[in-house]
Amino acid sequence: MATTTTARRARAIVFVAVAAGLLLIPAYRQLFGGRSRFVRDWELFNEVGVGLVVAEFSVRDGQGREAPIDRYAALGRERATAPRWLRTMTGEAGLMRVAGELCARLGSVDLRARARIATMRGWVLLHAGEHDLCRPLPPRPQIPGTRPRGHEDR
Repeated sequence: MATTTTARRARAIVFVAVAAGLLLIPAYRQLFGGRSRFVRDWELFNEVGVGLVVAEFSVRDGQGREAPIDRYAALGRERATAPRWLRTMTGEAGLMRVAGELCARLGSVDLRARARIATMRGWVLLHAGEHDLCRPLPPRPQIPGTRPRGHEDR
């Protein structure tokens, strides 16, 4: 009988300790500004869309006129059944992969893109149609805030 009471009491103490931790650990970071590698931020759905790219492609002719193209139609794909890399471009690498496929399919064209990338501070211009994406691009620095933060503290 004493063992049952002791076991119940031990379970109650563990339950109260875990419940107190669930309530107080987020307050440690969010309210008091505490930093520790053992206590993580209490954030839900933060940075979900960071790095996503929205782009409109066009082909420029010899006179400088641009004609918009649909990337799905140009690659012979239906939007609903297109592969993920074509539907959801992630980062500049994702944009360049789609551009590479378009260049390979369309032949020697002057392919331009007007693209924006999602950052923690909002949408930022990635390409303004200034370069032919079928030709090598000059080196470009990475845009700050375009990659989701890892689970490590900085």
